[in-house]
Amino acid sequence: MSIYSRIIPFLSLIAFSCDSDPLQVPLEEVKTEVKVLRYDQEIFTVNRKNIDTQLDKLAKIYPFFINGNYKSAEVVNDLLPYLEDSLNIQLKNEVAKDQKGMTEVEKTLSEAFQYFQYYYPKDKLPSVYAYISVLDYEHPVDWIDSMSTVLIASDMYLGPNFELYKSLNLYKYQTYRLQPKFIPIDIFAACAATKYPNLESEGTNFIEKMVSLGKVQYFVNAMLPFVADSTRLKYNPTQMVWAQKKEVGLWRYFVEKKLLHSQDELAFRKFIEDGPFTSSEEPESPGRIGDYIGWRIVKSYMENNHDVSLDDLMKEKDLLKIFTQSKYKPE
Repeated sequence: MSIYSRIIPFLSLIAFSCDSDPLQVPLEEVKTEVKVLRYDQEIFTVNRKNIDTQLDKLAKIYPFFINGNYKSAEVVNDLLPYLEDSLNIQLKNEVAKDQKGMTEVEKTLSEAFQYFQYYYPKDKLPSVYAYISVLDYEHPVDWIDSMSTVLIASDMYLGPNFELYKSLNLYKYQTYRLQPKFIPIDIFAACAATKYPNLESEGTNFIEKMVSLGKVQYFVNAMLPFVADSTRLKYNPTQMVWAQKKEVGLWRYFVEKKLLHSQDELAFRKFIEDGPFTSSEEPESPGRIGDYIGWRIVKSYMENNHDVSLDDLMKEKDLLKIFTQSKYKPE
């Protein structure tokens, strides 16, 4: 046997261990089944005639919403206008039309929570509720860790063409995200923000901000590794292709313009902050390209540092360390 035949298998092992995807993890055989509790529908079965009996019934299922002295005159006087409001009834009826969308959400969450249990075995799985938020665009989902509760504003996922979203004065790129398929993405982004406070304030310069965004993207990726990257990033297919094709050129531009360690406000607005596109000359480009580049950096870091756990990554405050040890160099 030649020396090369002895060395090559060893080198292959090294290559495999460096390139293997750390997000391919062994899951427990016990399946999780998530059912979204439909407060958004059932609360509207309450009316002035049956309010006491119905509230008693629903309080057992929805203690997050119906608790304390829920039959007091003060509580009832607040609840009835909400239930009888024509806008709320319209939103409830529109949500009820798309049962298939919520069924798909339940399937996705059932699989995702298997990964959540793998990474956080001591955490209790949350109860998931849907409710009518009266078009609360700023809080489409909430992850309340202390109460093991997830809230979904189901009226904020009625599709980009839903007529009432016009009243919110949203742009097309914003209404694109108001689809049921993005509910799991928003849930686990909220989970990251709750479990690891102050993520949004991490970093001061351009590269640190991208790495911080990449940490959140990687966390969501870890919970939903079976979901398309374009869905997780909330890019449409054309935007995803643009990001992949332009990655090398963008990185060269960042380096040549000495943006990485800068605090250039224009660069922040163009590449990191939300918007319809990265380049006005290329309308097929996505906004928030920093999310994509940051995720690619963090992904490279985790693939080159297999001893770093997801929890270690999320708690790491030295963002330049992540960048340096990522060995990120798109080609």
